[in-house]
Amino acid sequence: MNRKLKALLLLSLICFFAPHKGNAQNSSGFHAFQFGLYGGVSQYHGDISTKTWSSKFSGETKFSFGALARYHFNGKHGIGVQFQRSALYSEKQFKSDGTTLFDRKFKGDFNQISLHSYLSFSNFFFGDAERKVEFYGTLGIGYAFWNSDLSKLSDGTLVHNNNSAAIAGFSTNGFSFPASVGVSYLFTPEIKLSVEANMITALTDEIDFYRDGYQYDIITAAHIGISYSIGAKKANKTKKIKAPSVAGKWEPETPISIIDYEIYNDPPAVMVKTETTIPPLTLPEKQVVPEQNKSTGFEFRVQIYAKSSPALIGSKVYRTVQFEYPIIENQYNGLYRYSTGSFRSYSEAESYARTLQSRGIYDAFVVAYSNNERVTISPEMKNKK
Repeated sequence: MNRKLKALLLLSLICFFAPHKGNAQNSSGFHAFQFGLYGGVSQYHGDISTKTWSSKFSGETKFSFGALARYHFNGKHGIGVQFQRSALYSEKQFKSDGTTLFDRKFKGDFNQISLHSYLSFSNFFFGDAERKVEFYGTLGIGYAFWNSDLSKLSDGTLVHNNNSAAIAGFSTNGFSFPASVGVSYLFTPEIKLSVEANMITALTDEIDFYRDGYQYDIITAAHIGISYSIGAKKANKTKKIKAPSVAGKWEPETPISIIDYEIYNDPPAVMVKTETTIPPLTLPEKQVVPEQNKSTGFEFRVQIYAKSSPALIGSKVYRTVQFEYPIIENQYNGLYRYSTGSFRSYSEAESYARTLQSRGIYDAFVVAYSNNERVTISPEMKNKK
């Protein structure tokens, strides 16, 4: 095995095992299954190939299609299986000297089943976020099998095919290394459209029946695909998240402990001349008891997020955090506020707030609601068992 092949194999192994190492530290991160179909064009680059990538579009570009299934450990890493079938065609009229007649054309069908590792460049370099546009790459190990024909370019006379070439020792299958880079567009949290450039290095020089020139045959492809993700959910997250510096992406919030009361000013004193003095009638002052001070009819929740516009908690915000209770949206003081849980005692809510803080929601805090309206937490409410 030469140095280039060893380096490529080492890089593939690193790509496969690196996601598992990160997942061990964050074993309950974002999980999702992705299934997709794709199609496009393919080109063959081997010994019977004289045209450049762009010039191959005039006759040497054929169809390619495939399917994939992928499991995402978190927003950055995933691992998947993939099947790809590519039609191949190439011509070579003259040998490398440009004058000696070669008169050969090659066509074939190339099939590959591969195991690959997925890396989101966008989330890896710029932090986890729900992005409409995402850049990614894959690297894998595959097993390929092909059926090839070699004939004369001038009259189409068959020179070799896989059946006749078997006596000469030409292989019809072998290992391969697929790699790709692509960009995807998120239509919905489940549906993605992707555009991808793919290159497969077959560890053989025998697909076109010639062992000459470069020792590996290469297939390139350009695909457009659509995929659907299922099972995406929030899960426990122990890795600390830095608050992004871009305004409008995320808004931390602190508890509001101020109650607005209506203040009535006494009217200005007016001198009134009276002939008799009547003792003033003294009435007991009316006691105004705020609704939030009542000891019954309220619940404690844990507030996790607030924003001036509605937010999609679960699919857009905190995708990698597990919540044991439904998320509730309320409007209060001009903000959309999102809370979770329903607790009868302050200590239970405070304990759950600390749990969410340990998962990365550092601004989680206890709030109180009565009839789904935000109320201020009084000392009596805190001490209620």
